[in-house]
Amino acid sequence: MAELTVLYDGACSLCRASVARVRGLDARGRIEFLNVRDPAVQARFPQIDPEVALRWMQAVDAQGRISSGAVAWARMGLLLPGWRLLARLLLLPGGRWIAARIYGWVARNRYRWNREACADGTCSLHLPGNSPQ
Repeated sequence: MAELTVLYDGACSLCRASVARVRGLDARGRIEFLNVRDPAVQARFPQIDPEVALRWMQAVDAQGRISSGAVAWARMGLLLPGWRLLARLLLLPGGRWIAARIYGWVARNRYRWNREACADGTCSLHLPGNSPQ
């Protein structure tokens, strides 16, 4: 059983590539990845708001605690060999603030780097004015 379940936007090529990289580092299978667009995910995790999860990657630990964005990345890093120190730095107050700004910028712009993924209108979540408050 995975220690952390990560819900990501399966329509995002950057997200899928990131998942593939992390899976390659996770030899012990400590992290489970699920496409938040899969209807079974909502049934399994009713506490997750799919709209929020599409904007900000979310992670659910074994105790049911939810982390989002940069904090979710840091939680993954704590489980990966060679990434623990960086993950701890990201969780410190100053590191968390900087990481949240960088993650937010990447999350808001990720579809602009792959316009063909936007053909079905999924990018409208990430256009100016549609960002979470």
